[in-house]
Amino acid sequence: MGLLRVFKVVVLFAFFFPLLLWRCSKENNPAEPQSTNPLAGNWKITKMISEYQGMSETLTESQLDSMGLVWTFKIENDGSIQQTTNISGQLITMPGTCSTSGTQLTMILKGPTGENGTIVYDYVIEGNILKLHWGIQSGAIFNAEFTKQ
Repeated sequence: MGLLRVFKVVVLFAFFFPLLLWRCSKENNPAEPQSTNPLAGNWKITKMISEYQGMSETLTESQLDSMGLVWTFKIENDGSIQQTTNISGQLITMPGTCSTSGTQLTMILKGPTGENGTIVYDYVIEGNILKLHWGIQSGAIFNAEFTKQ
């Protein structure tokens, strides 16, 4: 009985091993496009923290959703970007480009009236979370977390 069991395992292994090799070689085929930009993908805001004059406020994903806040990025491998947001009121999509240098992410976006605006964030990617950090002239500091969709 033990020899029969070994024989079955050997036969199954002999049958499935070539399939496994074929599948692995197909997944590692360099002819298929692979993302070289870790920012490439669709990102949705899931957490926002603001700090001003010693006070801090954290908004979770459910709170942001209940407020109707939209802030997403669609970033392509080539660095082109579309940011969609309603932070300033109506929902707008702004095309542009983004680039990185060290821990800084620079976005140049075309506004609704055609003007270009530049914003620089400190950023880090941890798994499927993109963390942005920035401050404004009033002294307020912001941290936003985006989840890759």
